[in-house]
Amino acid sequence: MYKGIALVILVIFGGAAAHTHKINAQSSHIRHFSLSLKEENNANDFCRDCVDTFDTLIYLVLDGIFELSIINTCDDICNYVTEKSGSPVLYAICAVGCDAVGINEFIKIAKEVDLDPIYFCESLKVCPINDNGDAKFKSFAILPSHAQAYSTFILDFAYESVNGTGTGQLVINIQTVDDIEISTTFLIESLKPGRYAERISIDTSPDPTCDPGTAQCEQWYPGLYNVTVMICNGECGSHHPNSQLYDMVNGSFRIDK
Repeated sequence: MYKGIALVILVIFGGAAAHTHKINAQSSHIRHFSLSLKEENNANDFCRDCVDTFDTLIYLVLDGIFELSIINTCDDICNYVTEKSGSPVLYAICAVGCDAVGINEFIKIAKEVDLDPIYFCESLKVCPINDNGDAKFKSFAILPSHAQAYSTFILDFAYESVNGTGTGQLVINIQTVDDIEISTTFLIESLKPGRYAERISIDTSPDPTCDPGTAQCEQWYPGLYNVTVMICNGECGSHHPNSQLYDMVNGSFRIDK
């Protein structure tokens, strides 16, 4: 019952979700050019919406568990989520996930203290699992190899999967000369076997919106910048099931004086 209602709601209101979790957050310096992380995948927008709204959904579910004296059905908790959030997408994810595992298991999963969003959405059967998946980098280049600050560097790489992938992450880490680590993560929905090309831009202009009083602001001083790219099953670095590092590649670029 919940699944049918939720499917209709997601089709109509799919863009209304509040995207709060950092799993898809991009540094102001890093941008994703290509779209193949979403193309040719085995998943659907349920998975992406679930991961993106993880923080808000978990907060409201736990709040509902605390406030409601009795929770007998999925409708009890998911109606509470809808009432507090006003979001039909949050209702849809709550209803689909709860309907898939049952109310008792849903509450048990939500109460886990060290959840990460991919594991949570996989546990609710919203994101596909593929523990036999794989991915291997086939090429990697940073162009140009050196330039002055305010230039844009391009990460151009491709990876191949023989068995397809599970729901996972692509992580970009940049170690700067002043020891400010810049990191960006992208969700990879479950991919079919094949070869996937990606292009990432790195803008080495100082961020004019960065407030040095509240954050470390990268100035892109002359020197060597080391770049690491990881592709993972599940969240990179997670200890949960269905998580592993598929492959990692390193490179560097130099900012001239």
